[in-house]
Amino acid sequence: GRIEILYVTTFGEATCIIFYGFFNLINSYHSLIIISFTTRAIHGMCGGVVGTMVYSLISSISTDDEIQMALGNMEVAWCIGLSAGPLFASIFYEIGGYTLPFVALGASLYISVYLTKIISAEKVNSEEDEEKGEEHSIIKSIFHIDIILNLGTVSIGIIVTTYYFPCLSNHLTQKYGLSVSVSSLFFIVGMVFYMLFLQFLTKITKRYGMHGTPCLGLLMTAIGCLFIYPVPPLPQSIISILFGLCMAGGAGAPINVPALLNLSKDLKKYDPNLDEYTSNDIASTLYTIVNNIGDFVGPTLGGFLSTYLGFKNCCLIISIFIFIYLFLFIFVFFSQIKNEYYNLEQNEYDIGQIKEEFNNISILGNENLNATFVTNINDLFGNHISLIRRKHSFIKKRNSGNKLNHSLLTSLTN
Repeated sequence: GRIEILYVTTFGEATCIIFYGFFNLINSYHSLIIISFTTRAIHGMCGGVVGTMVYSLISSISTDDEIQMALGNMEVAWCIGLSAGPLFASIFYEIGGYTLPFVALGASLYISVYLTKIISAEKVNSEEDEEKGEEHSIIKSIFHIDIILNLGTVSIGIIVTTYYFPCLSNHLTQKYGLSVSVSSLFFIVGMVFYMLFLQFLTKITKRYGMHGTPCLGLLMTAIGCLFIYPVPPLPQSIISILFGLCMAGGAGAPINVPALLNLSKDLKKYDPNLDEYTSNDIASTLYTIVNNIGDFVGPTLGGFLSTYLGFKNCCLIISIFIFIYLFLFIFVFFSQIKNEYYNLEQNEYDIGQIKEEFNNISILGNENLNATFVTNINDLFGNHISLIRRKHSFIKKRNSGNKLNHSLLTSLTN
């Protein structure tokens, strides 16, 4: 069961963190290496399972209307935790030395162990019992072009926010004379804008659709890379660099959440036997894997290219690669992007037009307007547009003596 797995792995993670606080009591060098390596391995496995289970459970217990906001809040929580970690450690280190930060954080994690017991456990467990079936291979789920492209998009979003880690401080110090402490502040700019973009994610997806939104994110990353150096003829200034970091960091929001939702949907499309929980499990696992791959590849690739080609050429090469990937993404998903955008535009137009016509009905003097038709107009505002078309012929006959305004009938039918 997912709740039980989350409960056990969160407990394991909290215990490992507390255990770190007592490494200073180990006197033997070889014992320290063995114990620390083993503890880190257990911690890594627990952390990986916790991340996967949390995203899977969030996807499973949220309604369609809540899912984007819920995943967005998860991303915000991740950003806050990543930013607060060093601050948390430094404060408690000043208060109590080496051991206190680990004990304090581990103890707070035990609170989240309790929280796992009250996360819609009854609902989740009952639905799991109903949907138990055959096991599915995660590897087998990958071999579809749209799934691969969505995974690649997530990985690129992480690479772009990490490739400059080995290089940016040196660049700011050598070219602009900034101190190391000031340069380090530049690394949180992207994360701040990531959280800001998350607040507008629902509006963006409603405007561009679930496949058009990642295109916007990829475009932002490609442009952001050019400004992070900045590549000539772009202005060589601190403002340009900050703009690039904002673009690259903010792009993670329109990339990650839609990609995770698309993954779950595509998995069920290729394997109709997948239940909701299993598809969310696989999607969350794949999402976690490519995140970690991007986290590893980013600094490694950035350091390698900067060492042999220079930081400027590193930014240029990564930007060119993302532009190529963007064109490939658009080529593969062109029909989905077009259909989603058209449908969103058309629905918005239809509803707006019919609302305006509906407000003018009283002017037409049709007191005998069929009551069922009025009800269906109200239903239309919940996107039941098809009901209007089925009522056209009936209304026309019913109100033939009232000379119902022809433009109203035409607009309703269209």
